[in-house]
Amino acid sequence: MAGHYVVVTGASSETHLVYVASYLRHLLTDGQPITVAYPGRGQVDVTRPDLRALLPDEPGLQVEVINGEGWTAPADQELTYVSIGVPGLKPWAQLRRANRGRAMHVVVTDEGLGSYGTWRTRREAWLREGVREPWRSVRTTAVTAGARWLTTRRWPMYQQVGEQWRVVGPVAEEFRRHLPLRSDALVARRRVVLLSQPWIELGVVSEAVYLDHVERLAGEVDKAGSELLVRPHPSERPGRYRHVGELPSAGPAELDPTVAYAGG
Repeated sequence: MAGHYVVVTGASSETHLVYVASYLRHLLTDGQPITVAYPGRGQVDVTRPDLRALLPDEPGLQVEVINGEGWTAPADQELTYVSIGVPGLKPWAQLRRANRGRAMHVVVTDEGLGSYGTWRTRREAWLREGVREPWRSVRTTAVTAGARWLTTRRWPMYQQVGEQWRVVGPVAEEFRRHLPLRSDALVARRRVVLLSQPWIELGVVSEAVYLDHVERLAGEVDKAGSELLVRPHPSERPGRYRHVGELPSAGPAELDPTVAYAGG
């Protein structure tokens, strides 16, 4: 093969693009050129400037925003489908139709907590989000089957080794490329940052119970000589944690130096 044709779907944030960039940088090590085919429609949170800023700026890599015809890979290039989270069934089927009889690698990155669950826990998650039957079970089955049978390679931030979890070096290094050490980084190390999740919005716990938990956590952090700051999930109500200290939620948490350099 004379290069790689990489179709990327599901990237809707800067964080997603950093994960993709780490895999593309890995591919570049074989010396072959890469064409990244990116479906532009329906992914409003990622712009062309984001693609230029976050994907590797290397001579062997070019990016195309594709239309209906761009799903067909050139005959002399190896076809790879990179998906954020579990493989999308519709994009996978479209790629299969457009490239009949050809081998296709399916790489999944930035899977999220839901991808590590079981059929039961995924189905319960859809229930909390208000998805009704029979679609709740159908959707759960489709996602589970896609994760198990379509994926040929996982590209995660963390990898389980025995009973421990280890950071995957190439992915972590890509994030470090976008996190220059700030002059106040040593001060930030005195902070403990809680990346909150929308448990209240999902109905997992009541607001009173969750806020009580955060307040008790803030008290323990204070006893240890540090300061607790909460960075709310984007779907949470702003100002919920102002009584303990709340960070703004603009931009991805993974690319926020205050979060990255917190150490407690």
